[in-house]
Amino acid sequence: MFMQRFIAVAVAAVFVPLAAQAAQFQATPGIFDGSTTGSSYLGAGGSTPMFNQALGQVMDAGDGAFDAFGFYNSGVGSLVQQRQVELLSGNVYRFYDSFTNTGSTSVSTTLNFFGNLGSDGDELVHHAAGGLLVSCENDGMDACGSDPVLALVSGNNGLGHASLTPDRYNVSFEVTLAAGQTLSLLNYAFLARDLNGPTAADVSLAITTGQGLLTQPLLQGLSTQQISTIANYTLAPVPEPGTWAMALLGLGVVGAVSRRGRRRS
Repeated sequence: MFMQRFIAVAVAAVFVPLAAQAAQFQATPGIFDGSTTGSSYLGAGGSTPMFNQALGQVMDAGDGAFDAFGFYNSGVGSLVQQRQVELLSGNVYRFYDSFTNTGSTSVSTTLNFFGNLGSDGDELVHHAAGGLLVSCENDGMDACGSDPVLALVSGNNGLGHASLTPDRYNVSFEVTLAAGQTLSLLNYAFLARDLNGPTAADVSLAITTGQGLLTQPLLQGLSTQQISTIANYTLAPVPEPGTWAMALLGLGVVGAVSRRGRRRS
């Protein structure tokens, strides 16, 4: 129960900006599962020979946001990869990938998370720091074109090194896995676009939401074991039940004092 409350508070904190932003478009599912697209994918990493398309990638996402976004195109090698990709509420795509070294010796590699953006041209970068990159399609006059504004989040502890060239997003993770070890990486993509087209407010919304995902990543639906293996985030500890109880007691005392003050006045 305490964990559920904690997650609910975290989700609310991240998406407060959305409440103030009117008339946002709704991202379409577009997550490829090997034969069709939907709102989630759970399974092995890699590609399907029939289509030569990476499993769990996002195709389009609405208003031309992506061509083929969100898969590892190099570095997996002999590691066993499992994916959990979802479109969460509020136009947030979450990519959770675990990599396991099933061999008898350690493996050092550079895993590369890749996305082909839908802009098909120059990117106008509004923010690039601390694991957050916010950009939009450049309309040729240094303003956002018709595609959604993107907030691309690669972690908050410096493990991921993100870069954006026209139409291409890459995040490299240099990792070493001991024999039998599992390591997981968590990436997010948030889409902001007014129904009438991207605005300066959408850029601000993308930056604010991206920063929220850095400080309080959305973890609902992931098990405690999954969360414990995440390598590219330093996660704040979940308060113990006793801590929550003391905080609630403190709020109750403050409320009682406030009510007494109002009665006296």
